[in-house]
Amino acid sequence: MLFSGLRKALSRRGGPLPWVLLWAGLLITALISVAMLQAEREDRQRRAQVLANDIGAALDNRLGSTVALLSATVGLFQASEQVTQSEFHRFYKALDLSVDTLTGIQGVGFTAVVPPGPGRIAFVERARADGLPDFRIWSNAAQTGPSPAKGDDDPGITVPSLTSSILFLEPESWRNRRAIGFDMYSQPTRRLAMAMAAISGRPSLSGPLRLVQEAGSEVQVGTLLYLPVRRGSPSSGSEGGDLSTLMGWAYAPLRMGDLLKASLSRVENPDLHGSRVLLYDGREPRADRLLADSARNDSPSPPAGTVWVQQPMVDRDWLIGVALRPGSLPLLGVTPAILLTALAGTLASTVAALTASILLRNHRATLTALKEAEEASRERALAATVFEASPVGIIVTDADGIILTTNVAFSQISGWASREVQGHKANILRSGRHDNAFYQNLWESIIQRGYWNGEIWNRHRNGQIRRHQLSICAVLNHDHQITQFVGMLSDITDRHAEDEQVRHQALHDYLTGLPNRALLLEQLQHGLALVRRRGGRVALMFMDLDGFKPVNDQDGHVVGDQLLKEVSQRLLNGVRASDTVCRQGGDEFVLLIIEAGSDQDLLGLARKLQQAVAQPYPGLPPDVKISMSVGIACWPEHALDADDLFRAADTAMYEAKRSTGEKLQLAPALDIEPPGTAPAPLLETG
Repeated sequence: MLFSGLRKALSRRGGPLPWVLLWAGLLITALISVAMLQAEREDRQRRAQVLANDIGAALDNRLGSTVALLSATVGLFQASEQVTQSEFHRFYKALDLSVDTLTGIQGVGFTAVVPPGPGRIAFVERARADGLPDFRIWSNAAQTGPSPAKGDDDPGITVPSLTSSILFLEPESWRNRRAIGFDMYSQPTRRLAMAMAAISGRPSLSGPLRLVQEAGSEVQVGTLLYLPVRRGSPSSGSEGGDLSTLMGWAYAPLRMGDLLKASLSRVENPDLHGSRVLLYDGREPRADRLLADSARNDSPSPPAGTVWVQQPMVDRDWLIGVALRPGSLPLLGVTPAILLTALAGTLASTVAALTASILLRNHRATLTALKEAEEASRERALAATVFEASPVGIIVTDADGIILTTNVAFSQISGWASREVQGHKANILRSGRHDNAFYQNLWESIIQRGYWNGEIWNRHRNGQIRRHQLSICAVLNHDHQITQFVGMLSDITDRHAEDEQVRHQALHDYLTGLPNRALLLEQLQHGLALVRRRGGRVALMFMDLDGFKPVNDQDGHVVGDQLLKEVSQRLLNGVRASDTVCRQGGDEFVLLIIEAGSDQDLLGLARKLQQAVAQPYPGLPPDVKISMSVGIACWPEHALDADDLFRAADTAMYEAKRSTGEKLQLAPALDIEPPGTAPAPLLETG
């Protein structure tokens, strides 16, 4: 009926021109729609390929970080004759791993090769004496399962026979404690990966399995990453199945669901949102080789149109599948843009066939005006939505700084509701921490450049002082006159506190809280530059505790750590506030004196510190008795620069330790005449 009416209308116009215009328009519309459909499919394929490559890079980076972590663990065992539970715990704590770094990694551990025969009993007894009183070597029949099929995990190698046992596993948790003592070598999938690592000397990744730590309802597929630990240097390790130098394996259990989630959080690709990601072990998407699926409650089978990318991971092949989110009108793969194009082309062809050129131009002008008005209306609505939904606090004032409006985020950040601040000056947030010069510079920048950006302290409605990131820009009219100011602020108080804490941890000893070597070097360079301009002396005292190792061996590391803390406090109590006491490592301390006095003053201070350290420690066992050897070096008499000053003080300290008399030594003077001025007097302290 519709076509019949159109045919009659065109017939009344007369001539073939209306029909030519109609069919030509329909043909062009069809060709454009088909081209757009093909381009859309190719674009989705390309975007899925790019997203899969991004995910593969993120997974590879995640596993690379884990391999580096295992390499550090191997270094611990190669550097120590016998690693204890407490030493392994301190090593793990020293890594200072963030929660983000550990996401997907169940832990970091070491599984040892158990000696056969009588050595097995001695192995168990050593483990129990080292803080594992209930230690036993065990294997779980439910964990063993059938051997993997040829071509999945079996590389065609000869697997040597031995017994293993998990000896160390951090972090300490009830999940990880379940795995202590487990013989991973008794399970085929684990055994093949362990053998590959031992034979190749390189990291090896297992196939999919269930981790011993898994319990409860949210069980995830797991894998294990191994790195062999051998006696001696890594280059001297035996290969080809020789187990004579093999001590065990550093390993990391991986929860694949969490690992995929953590890796996806690092992917900055707009197509990731709403898309489904699948991860398989091997080169085919087999259900029994599924490692992880970002859509946990979805159908287990891959959706149609999934793009597959092969990704080598360590010594295995993983298969990454990406299914992009469907379009808003998924009708036979036709997107809304294609449907709109087809509809617009058909209508345009019909209008072209029914109207004259002038009417057509007028009609198009009318459509254009309507479209522009609609777009303007949408833009205003969108701007209002963005204003209210923005997580950044927004405040709008007039040219005199009177608040006109604010958004919801501003109320959440400042505590002030929009109706409470309207009509007030923006300085209602002033904290009192900035002087008038600060605000004067702020407004001068806005007036001259049109904007200001920086950090500022503001007062919350409840009186609390908060740190904000603030941006202010001026809004100009057609005459380039300021009509409004728009400010955007976000609360960075917690981030600022975290940054300060990270800096403190990077420059201070974790046990005593004293400055570490990095901060000492920074202050030494500053002190040398100061005395070169003003004149004076800089002194370094290297102090080493005598008798500290027996305390650690006899009374334990807990007592040793407490002793180091109390020694640190006594050293701090014995020097000036302007002096710097640093813990260089172990039982060595360094004292930096920027404005040092005479040699006699320094020797007197060193004797006073020796006496303070040698006093009894009431809170520790009565057999704790220590003394201290001190080496002193000064600039400019004993060194020309910071490195020479460190070496001179260190050498003097070792001379003091070798001395049979007073454990105190002053570095010898340089042969050349050094620059410098008369020394400043050393202030006495309590």
